[in-house]
Amino acid sequence: MTQKLVIAVCTAQRPNMLKACLYSLNKLIRPVGTEILAVVVENDPQPHFQGAAAGELTSQLSLPVHFYHEKRKGIPFARNCALEAALEHDPDWVALIDDDERAEPDWIEKLLSACAEHNAEVANGPVRRIYEKPAPHWWKSQLLKPRPTGTVITEAPTNNVLLSARIIRNDGLALRFDERLTFGSEDIDFFRRTHVAGAKMIWVDDAFVEEDIPASRVTTKRLLSRMHMAATSGAFNIVLREGRGKAALHFIPKSTRRMLFGLLATLVGFVVKPFAKKRGEKLFYYGLIRLMKGSGNLRGLFGRAHNYYDVIDGN
Repeated sequence: MTQKLVIAVCTAQRPNMLKACLYSLNKLIRPVGTEILAVVVENDPQPHFQGAAAGELTSQLSLPVHFYHEKRKGIPFARNCALEAALEHDPDWVALIDDDERAEPDWIEKLLSACAEHNAEVANGPVRRIYEKPAPHWWKSQLLKPRPTGTVITEAPTNNVLLSARIIRNDGLALRFDERLTFGSEDIDFFRRTHVAGAKMIWVDDAFVEEDIPASRVTTKRLLSRMHMAATSGAFNIVLREGRGKAALHFIPKSTRRMLFGLLATLVGFVVKPFAKKRGEKLFYYGLIRLMKGSGNLRGLFGRAHNYYDVIDGN
């Protein structure tokens, strides 16, 4: 019996990265008895891949690719459009990958196999990051530690994930991304709710995708902005799920500690820098990160949006 798998990609103003992503999907090993196709959602007021442009790209691929357009600017709008687009093709499984990533040829094969072996409905794999320019020495990359395939998880991002269509079908769990989370954490929130709804979610340690990190994403300003955004969206997520009062009891003391220690570390680092440059810079930026996290938590607590994703890195 043939099963159908739809790979969904959301994109905005990064045509070259999107092409590289689709070329990698075109090279996927097709598991026996599995039909694969892709849907692409352009999240932009004016789509680039329509008519002749879309036809020129798809003519170079053996993988069927269908283009959709979501003009409302915001990641959860695009992701929900992608889920609806996927459902139009009556899939058994839906995979999500970002437009700045390239899949290994055995990516889908590994995810499907792990779900079958561990009786899981969601499988999340690792991302191997390729930096155009090294990150600053003081930046601590958010690397996930290796875990055995089959390890049960309770949350996941959308950069490398496979999910059963039951999770999004209207006759199943009918889950969608929360469209109030326009400035981050919408994917973590979605899969937390998936876990709470009873779907088994697992880690697949050898199902790799590669992500290109442009030099613009590792500038000091951009890295600090990312920390501020993550803290903002994380706090706002708790406000939506548990209420502002409960969130305030948690985040006001936490934010205060973060900003006080952050200010202290920044001042000490500034004083130390002239005598021990690398150590002083590390302490200085550690303090700034703490300040960004603390102020971001307060920003999210009061529901103030962050504009990190308004800037597009890459092309």
